[in-house]
Amino acid sequence: MTVDIEEVGKAIAYLRKRAGYTQMELAERVGVSDKAVSKWERGLGLPDTSIIGKVAILLDTDTDSLLAGDVIHHDTSWRGLLLVDENPYGIGLGTVIYDKPLVYFLLGYFMLMGVRNIDIVCTESDRSIVEKEFGTGAGYGLNISCMDRLDQTRYQNTPGNTMIVSGRTIIYGVDQTRFFQKAMFYRDRVTILSLPKKKMGHPSRIYFNEEKKIVSSEDEGHLVTQYAYHQIPVIFCPNNVIEGVRTDISSFYQAIMERLDGEKLYTVALDRGFVEMSIDTWDDVMDASMFVKSIQNACGMQIYCVEEIAWRRGLISGEQLRTFAKEKSDTEYGRYIQSFLSEVNSK
Repeated sequence: MTVDIEEVGKAIAYLRKRAGYTQMELAERVGVSDKAVSKWERGLGLPDTSIIGKVAILLDTDTDSLLAGDVIHHDTSWRGLLLVDENPYGIGLGTVIYDKPLVYFLLGYFMLMGVRNIDIVCTESDRSIVEKEFGTGAGYGLNISCMDRLDQTRYQNTPGNTMIVSGRTIIYGVDQTRFFQKAMFYRDRVTILSLPKKKMGHPSRIYFNEEKKIVSSEDEGHLVTQYAYHQIPVIFCPNNVIEGVRTDISSFYQAIMERLDGEKLYTVALDRGFVEMSIDTWDDVMDASMFVKSIQNACGMQIYCVEEIAWRRGLISGEQLRTFAKEKSDTEYGRYIQSFLSEVNSK
């Protein structure tokens, strides 16, 4: 990798400010002087190899992205597209998964990546839930548009890329943001996320070579792994791919795969230990609720707390966060938001 010191410096400065650290605070956490941090940001030097990993973690990125000077996942040219079709059991965006509506999880994926402009293709009942919980999204630093079918004109001849989430699914794992960032790095290709599982012969199984390019099962040279990898419904792609797909949302995902026919189609493989749960039946809702409850009780934090994500990603101000905490102060969820308001005062 060719390293542009000035670009790395700009990335460190941007990510430090987004995280709410002063140069002194970042220096203290890393174990260097504030003068060292200043030199990094002015393009006069790089963090030592022994601490670059720690710097990346504190700035909520990965080492490769940091050394590439990459803050692309915060670029406003990225759009979000959430595709949710009608469920025969009546499960929708308002269905509560333990202590929060399903829509919090789904929008949380985009917010984690700093994607502000989000189109949601959904039913009328789901639209009502979105409007009730988020309105236009402005209070969360977002711009949300709901529609009953995909509006191709939003993508025709529009430069940029789109992050697509299809269906009702909960994804959870360590360093999730880092894997999403890797998928966003190459903007000229379609990248899907895949997850290692022991299931064999599953229709969503994918095969890829050492470059993580997806190949067919018959192709020679695919990487032989201990686990079978399966695609999960999150795609990162150029807008012109969406422009050429005209189909209903239930087959949209497969249509993109067929159109590309393996050309510039890659995967980012998540680590073992990640969980992806499709929410299609009421048994799924119960299983997911128990999972979320167990995680939250064990770690003492709310997962996919959209107010916290919005604040930590710099989408809203500390004052707006205080407003959310006050509005929900009579709930356990609101008390959780209040629990880290002291961090707002220190930044």
